[in-house]
Amino acid sequence: MIQIHRSLFFLTFIIPVIWGFSLFIEIISFQGIEITEYYQFITLIFLLPMLSYGASTAFFGFLLSLKKNADTLLKAKRIPEGELDLSLIASLPVAVVMPVYEENEISIFSRIKVIFESANKIHKLPQLDFFILSDTRTPEKWIKEEAAYIKLCESTGNFHNFHYRRRKSNLNGKSGNIADFCRRWGKKYKYMLILDADSLVSGDLILQLIANMEKNPTAGIIQSSTRIFRSTTLFQKLTEFSSYLFSPFFLKGASFWQVNSSGYWGHNAILRVKPFMEHCALPHLPEYGGLGGKILSHDTVEAALMRKAGYEVLCAYELDGSYEENPPNIIDALKRDQRWCQGNLQHFWFLFGKKIPFINRIHILNGILSYLNSPIWMCYIVLSLWNYLEDNKYLNYSMLPEEFEFFKSQIYDPLYVKLLYLSLVLLFLPRVLSFISLPVIQILKKFPAFLLETAFSILIAPIYMIYHSIFVFSILLNKRITWGPQNRDADSGYSLTYILSSFFGVTILGLACAYISHAHSTMLFILTMPIWIGWILAIPLVVLTGREQKLLNKSLDPSFWKPNTNLTQRLEEELNSHKNSYLEGREFFFALVHPVFHKEHKQLQGNKLYQSKLPKSTEVDLKTLLTKGPGGLETKSLLKILSNRELLDSFYSKFWTSKKEDWASYWKTIWEEINPSFFPSISNSKKNDSSPQ
Repeated sequence: MIQIHRSLFFLTFIIPVIWGFSLFIEIISFQGIEITEYYQFITLIFLLPMLSYGASTAFFGFLLSLKKNADTLLKAKRIPEGELDLSLIASLPVAVVMPVYEENEISIFSRIKVIFESANKIHKLPQLDFFILSDTRTPEKWIKEEAAYIKLCESTGNFHNFHYRRRKSNLNGKSGNIADFCRRWGKKYKYMLILDADSLVSGDLILQLIANMEKNPTAGIIQSSTRIFRSTTLFQKLTEFSSYLFSPFFLKGASFWQVNSSGYWGHNAILRVKPFMEHCALPHLPEYGGLGGKILSHDTVEAALMRKAGYEVLCAYELDGSYEENPPNIIDALKRDQRWCQGNLQHFWFLFGKKIPFINRIHILNGILSYLNSPIWMCYIVLSLWNYLEDNKYLNYSMLPEEFEFFKSQIYDPLYVKLLYLSLVLLFLPRVLSFISLPVIQILKKFPAFLLETAFSILIAPIYMIYHSIFVFSILLNKRITWGPQNRDADSGYSLTYILSSFFGVTILGLACAYISHAHSTMLFILTMPIWIGWILAIPLVVLTGREQKLLNKSLDPSFWKPNTNLTQRLEEELNSHKNSYLEGREFFFALVHPVFHKEHKQLQGNKLYQSKLPKSTEVDLKTLLTKGPGGLETKSLLKILSNRELLDSFYSKFWTSKKEDWASYWKTIWEEINPSFFPSISNSKKNDSSPQ
């Protein structure tokens, strides 16, 4: 049955590709084939299959949506409540793992609390342990994370199921963080649910994922279907709208033929720990510039290794309750794409790896081409225009005027138009099928939003094409990308000066292309408009979509798709309850000298002790910290003190036995701000610990 599904998909996929190739061969057959036409055909070999792949996937997704339970091969699906063995699920050791790096601590621990509450409302899960795995390098953020962790434990009255660990060395980023968890605690758990710092999942989803793992013992990974939420800016609203409208069809269509070899996105998914530890260790790539070194995007490779080991990778697209956030603006989306671009291009090393299943090779190739196709599209557009103009010159010189006009209008141009129409149909078919699948009343209501999102996609595509091409070439020229923290704050926009400097070159390129095409002919001006209009409007597009546009909120409202508003509203309530952090600016004071938090901070550190007298340099650092404050030490020295129990005790003792005159202004200022005779619990608010009595 699997082979029938895949044969049907391949047949649907290959027909447009063959038709497109035949049209192009007809076009170039009117004269001797030039070298530029060879190059254009090479670009078409990459582009047409990608267009057909997307259209075919959406087409089968559309067919499956016409009838309930149409996908007979779907394994990961909702299990009726009556069939759930809750006692068995409660006995299974499951870890919920969230790797974080320089993230907002309030956001992180609020999500963990909401997920914990949601799971407990449905059914008590004593074996569900939450791990916050921090790779944060900034001392202030680290201390805030610890404070938020302690407050989480206190507010829930649970000190057993929440675990916080910060690595002293963030080797290999997120994948290294997960690997470190597996080495330390992996053998204790049967399953682990991987979350990102912006993830939110319902307790019902967790139960369903665990139950599906038990039902499918050969499943190594089950990926949930994530939806965008917490959208504020127009860019986020448009992305959220498209995710609700289009994503279900792509997931259904992909699952139709991928079956047991679905994609894995690295988060909001459940993994079987034992085979993951045994088979999914990531190798260190050859040192070859941007394509070498540590693997940045681990998900696709881990899925391939899991399939290589004989385990299935399933997609549970029917299950609701899985959410993630989207970058607030085009600039942050491009910064994220730059990191993803290098990660995907690194997968080239695995494309021809031994015993990698064929479907996983397609996943790898698809990921590579998702970015490599941008420079390929650019080459195709330039080559098409060049070859079209050169063919016209040749035909004009070799024919009489009447013959040329007839041949051009009746034979030559229609072939180009057919190829153009084929490309447009393949490009827009997924959108049209997704939209017409809505109820009639919703088609009428959502039509303005559909047009707006489509117009935005048309305008943004050439901008992405330029920047993705720059990313690809910079990586191929051995430029490494630093994988930094993701901006998720809609209020932290960019200045107009920064936007102008970032997109000025693209705007000039658009104006130049518009002028050149208009100077040549009106027809060329019109045909190339979808390309240069996006470049010209890049700056206003970035500015407008990077802000909230309240007038459009109603049109882009996703409530028709019934997101889990109880879960998302509970998160908003939790976030709003932590608006003011009393630790702000006082982090080192609390960690180093506050009697309550100092003790709690010390307990979270390792047991490393100096076997002999403290080194002289360390003694100097402790004295500098007292007399000059945290600003007098380098970050490396501060981290060393903050992460060592003996050094923490040494400074604590030095501080409380010293004279106030010896303190740096940092210590004196905070001492005056709080009541020195009453040090509150770490969970008290700023109102209670401010203003000396």
